[in-house]
Amino acid sequence: MHRRAPVSRDRRPSRISFYSVDRSRQQPQSPNDRDALIKTRQNVAGRFGFVLGCIAAVFAATINLWRAPRPFTLASVALAVLMAALNVPFGIALGLLGERITRPPQG
Repeated sequence: MHRRAPVSRDRRPSRISFYSVDRSRQQPQSPNDRDALIKTRQNVAGRFGFVLGCIAAVFAATINLWRAPRPFTLASVALAVLMAALNVPFGIALGLLGERITRPPQG
């Protein structure tokens, strides 16, 4: 009969670190740190814009299909989905534009 070593059943992390999220409040020490800060901000802004674009796409598809005549045809569903899919790159672009506008000044 094998005995196992005692294992902690609590799998939660012992400490929560917000270091990567809080990078915008820290002053960069070198140009490489500023580039890393900008890349991190662009990554977060792009992901946020993608999520907003997906939410807008779902709403757009719902509205377009709500207004489409019944019974649905393949053309009306395809048009509604393609028009809704245009919201995703617009969301990403708006997220990146927001990052660019709110970027801290170089200094």
